[in-house]
Amino acid sequence: MIRKYHNLLFFILPVAGVLIFIALVLFASINYNGGTYKNPDLEYYSFSQNYLSDLGRYDTYSGEKNTIPFYAFNIGLLILSFIFSLYFLYLPNLYDDNSKMIFLSRYGGVCGFLGSLCFAGVAFTPSDLLFDLHVFFANWLFRLLCGTILFLSISLLFKNKKNIILSILFLLIGFMVTSHIILSDLNMADYFIKSHMIKVLSQKAAVISLLLSMPVMIVYNSLRLKHALKSISILGL
Repeated sequence: MIRKYHNLLFFILPVAGVLIFIALVLFASINYNGGTYKNPDLEYYSFSQNYLSDLGRYDTYSGEKNTIPFYAFNIGLLILSFIFSLYFLYLPNLYDDNSKMIFLSRYGGVCGFLGSLCFAGVAFTPSDLLFDLHVFFANWLFRLLCGTILFLSISLLFKNKKNIILSILFLLIGFMVTSHIILSDLNMADYFIKSHMIKVLSQKAAVISLLLSMPVMIVYNSLRLKHALKSISILGL
């Protein structure tokens, strides 16, 4: 029974959450006809011109209701927020081989938990209604989850040098997210001719990288779950 619970928490739910989110985003983008910031009359979702958050707008750029994409995208964010809040709260239990791993994974768990709450924050603050709060939650989502990836990648090295491949994969993912943070937070994208497109594409690259981090975590989780955990607690405390 305990093993089934662990598999549910560390494998089934996170995988299901990512797949559901991807499906809802695709569904929202297919039904989106609200244009872009640069071209309000565009009648489809543009991968290079529309932010992901455009799917969660209450009204389109042309002033029409954005009902189907609004609910699909924001429900997807809320699902991710709920699942990953639980996931990161208990994830440090899988990094308990030594004191250094525990220390780093707890910091990673806290960052992951707070970053997961930001998913809900983004959902509850559509960019066309509460822009400043929306930007706040979106920015901290990337910052906090980037911190999670950094802490977990380093903690893996303290367990076994054989984990260097997983650690490098985490660091590459963290690099992609950090690149978006630099382009967005420091306005480095403004130095490019097509600055808007650069910001949009870097956001998508960061999101895709974060989604790809889940299979990397699952690889480690599956190996760790082969050895039954005696019990789990919040942040492994």
